[in-house]
Amino acid sequence: MPKKIPEGMTELSVYIDKQVKTDFKVACARQNKSMGQVINQMLKEWLTQEK
Repeated sequence: MPKKIPEGMTELSVYIDKQVKTDFKVACARQNKSMGQVINQMLKEWLTQEK
């Protein structure tokens, strides 16, 4: 069964260090946030700084 991607969203695949992913996943769980939520916010902030 294919994944249901929310409207207005897209999927992004990247390769990162395994330990970085593990640490990130734990940090997100501590803040009760999904990794997608945090990455989306980080990218928006980074793009704002690039202007």
